[in-house]
Amino acid sequence: MDEKAEEKVFNDEIANQDNVQTTVEENTPDNKNKKSNQFLNKMDKFFKISERGSSFKQEALGGFINFLVVSYILVVIPGLFDGVNGGTLWKALFLATIFTIVISTLCMALFANLPIVLAPGIGLCSYIVQLVLNGSYTFSQGMAISFMAGVAFLIMTVTGLRKKLVNAIPNCVKVAMPVGVGLFILGLGLGDNSQILNLLNGKASSWAPVVALVSFFVMVVLYIKNVKGGIFIGIMSGTVLHIIIELCSGHNPFSVLTSSSWLPPFSELGKNTLFKFDFAGLFKGDIFSSILSVLLIVFAVTLIDMFDTVGTLYATAKKGNLIDKNGNVYNSDRAMLIDGCSALFSSCMGIPNATSYVESSAGIASGARTGFSNIVTSILFLLAMFLSPLVQLIPITATAPALVLVGILMFDSVADFDLKDLSQTIPSVLTIIVMPLTNNITLGIALGLVSYTIIKMCLGKFKEINIFTYVVSVLFILYFVMMNVIN
Repeated sequence: MDEKAEEKVFNDEIANQDNVQTTVEENTPDNKNKKSNQFLNKMDKFFKISERGSSFKQEALGGFINFLVVSYILVVIPGLFDGVNGGTLWKALFLATIFTIVISTLCMALFANLPIVLAPGIGLCSYIVQLVLNGSYTFSQGMAISFMAGVAFLIMTVTGLRKKLVNAIPNCVKVAMPVGVGLFILGLGLGDNSQILNLLNGKASSWAPVVALVSFFVMVVLYIKNVKGGIFIGIMSGTVLHIIIELCSGHNPFSVLTSSSWLPPFSELGKNTLFKFDFAGLFKGDIFSSILSVLLIVFAVTLIDMFDTVGTLYATAKKGNLIDKNGNVYNSDRAMLIDGCSALFSSCMGIPNATSYVESSAGIASGARTGFSNIVTSILFLLAMFLSPLVQLIPITATAPALVLVGILMFDSVADFDLKDLSQTIPSVLTIIVMPLTNNITLGIALGLVSYTIIKMCLGKFKEINIFTYVVSVLFILYFVMMNVIN
């Protein structure tokens, strides 16, 4: 072998040794940890986790809590449609609800970076179902109305009209919104979900309210002591107690693991609810009367969706200090745009408008501050397609107390009230009290806004009223008139 050939062989051997050494180094634990840390650092930077004073652990816990407190919707929404189409829609709507939550909540995470879950709104679903059950429209026509309302909401957001309408809300109504929403949540938590009120009224027929109270006080004590995950521990405490009571009563709470299907009903979704629109059917008969009725309903649904979203976003964001120096929610424009797109998506799935969920406050109270918690929530809901029997083991009486605690925590906005000026106090109080009395966030905002405008006008303080405050007040008055005319 000549010198050149020997030199080439020697160089090749050296190169091979270097490659082997490089491969070994790349596979060492230190390098793997480095790559893992780089990935986590990128995630941290993207979601601004450290910047907002949070951690991956806090975000994951918050996301898990949000999953637990919102998961009741997987049963409630399909249940609302029991009387529609002969009760054949349950399986399809169960899956449609999951897809709506997963896609919408992921979008809120990736594009608005907020720890707020989106899901089909119970109020809007109930309204559309009522229109179907009273014979006014079919299921497919109801979905067409929901889709049109989503388009209207989206147009208002893109054109900037929505932002101007939101800015028309005076400060006295804004500071009252979290308190009103807190009372609204309290009502949900103390009512049928936990049956605590039944216990207080001497009408308790089971151990359910006892489970709820144990769960609640565990949460409260741990929260006061600043124990991370206190809400989760409270929910698990209630779940364990519920299981023990069921076993002692001769019932088998684990029977759900074998009696329920673990496979997602994909075929039911495609057959019964996916893209089931009937636009033509909306305008049969007297064309003028049909158009007017549809426009009025679309107007009502759009108004409810918009102000429910505004109220929820502001109240939940304030709880997590996700408000900028101008009093606006971080990335509020993106959040509202996502809300509008979610309304369109949910109607395509076969469910009326998806919206931001006020129950997200529970996750925020547990430490969630970024969209990363929504990633966790979305993954858990995706798994729920295959683990629905396991989810059903956690009773609603164990999760409802989280709403009670969060509702109480939202009362801190009372400190911002201007109690010396009755022209400010009265709209604030009306906003707060109407929300729980009507189970409607929008109606609370509406009465607070209208009363503010009327009081200021009567006092001759016209310059203190924003031009769009006049516009929104008139729209709400028209809404009240239209709804009474329709009914």
